[in-house]
Amino acid sequence: MTDVLVIGGGPAGTPLAMALAQAGRKVTLVEAGPGLGGTCLFEGCIPSKIFRETARRLRELRAADTFGLCLPTQDAKVNWSAVLARKRAILKRRGETALARAGRIPTLEVVKGHARLLSPRSAEITLPNDQRRTISFEQAVIATGSIPVRPPIPGVDHARVLDSEDILDIGEIPQRLVIIGGGPIGVELGQVFRTLGSEVALLEAAPHILGPVDPELAQILTDRMQNDGIEITTGCQIKAIVNTGGDGVYVEYTASARGERRRFADTVLLVTGRRPRVEGLGLEQTGVTHGPHGIEVNAELETAEPGIFAVGDVIGQPMFAHWATAQGLALARHMRGLPSQFPLAEHNSAVIFSEPEIGMAGLTEAQARERGIAVGIARYDFAQDARAQIAAHDDGMLKIVYDKESRRVVGVHALVEGAGEIMGEAALLVRAGIPIEALANSIHPHPTLTESFGLAARMALASDPNH
Repeated sequence: MTDVLVIGGGPAGTPLAMALAQAGRKVTLVEAGPGLGGTCLFEGCIPSKIFRETARRLRELRAADTFGLCLPTQDAKVNWSAVLARKRAILKRRGETALARAGRIPTLEVVKGHARLLSPRSAEITLPNDQRRTISFEQAVIATGSIPVRPPIPGVDHARVLDSEDILDIGEIPQRLVIIGGGPIGVELGQVFRTLGSEVALLEAAPHILGPVDPELAQILTDRMQNDGIEITTGCQIKAIVNTGGDGVYVEYTASARGERRRFADTVLLVTGRRPRVEGLGLEQTGVTHGPHGIEVNAELETAEPGIFAVGDVIGQPMFAHWATAQGLALARHMRGLPSQFPLAEHNSAVIFSEPEIGMAGLTEAQARERGIAVGIARYDFAQDARAQIAAHDDGMLKIVYDKESRRVVGVHALVEGAGEIMGEAALLVRAGIPIEALANSIHPHPTLTESFGLAARMALASDPNH
């Protein structure tokens, strides 16, 4: 018997389980994967950023003369086996650290296995040796995350078609890579493999890539990617993936302005989204309900079955590790009977690790207008920024969205290398609803990227007749 059964040891389940156990609850945390950390650690955020760091260092070597560095050669070679070995070492270290932290909490039991609900208060755990263990609980939390979507395209099961998890274990750098899907993962990995030497074509069904991103910033990045040799086709529909009988496949598609076309690839990366992982959980043995967007929960993340909660990707969008963690920690407080502020989507922040990076917090300009907000925009061009010029990354822009009536900041959007490092301040501005005047009067250090916040705010107020 345990107080709380947590199914899934990812960014939502692990901190929730630890918080409850540290508060004295007896918690059993069941994880079916290689360790604690979930998709983000083993098959998503961390390994993809390890690849990105290799690509970034390679770009820096190629641009050494820009900084007055005369290297013997700028024709650096990529040892892909070493890159994969470094990835494995980092993942192993982080996984072991998480497990060690959990092991120091006496009331937390971590079990490797697959949990399936037998009733609203019991579950069966299948262990790696196929032995089975039945456990009873007072409360349960489902935090099983999400899995890549594989749309019903003829040929999609071909061995050369990889999803966002498969490609992180690819044994060599593709020569010709076709990416189906122009979201954050497709853009990030497309740029990485282009830098590493792949010929890259990106196919997107929507009119432009990076749909949730501010359109102006998305267009700047699109131009940058095309200038770097990535072929981007939007408004296209994938018809089939056809085996050539040789060392590759043809991706057949129709483009709105080009008709029917085909593209040869030795590797196809399929990144058309993710869906909640609900299969095999035994939900039918309980009152838990779910639909296309995941397990259905109320404002306190409780399912239709009293005492069973769900958190993170398994309840749908937004699917971010940091969002799942925020939800998990809020739920842990709620389950302890403490006041808790569950996160709101309009306060979320995110980073797309493109080159340059895109950072987002709060509402876009369009989203704010849809809510009836009297929108004001504070803009800053990083072409004039000292820090960006010093780093030779000055092709970007900052947009701060604020409410002209309440004066509060409701959104921050930045395209600049290093955007991820300034999104902490952006998230605080949005979450606290800082007035644009307070931002303008804050003293930021110089020369830094973060001073762009104050400069943008002051320029906006200088042109505001009501200020």
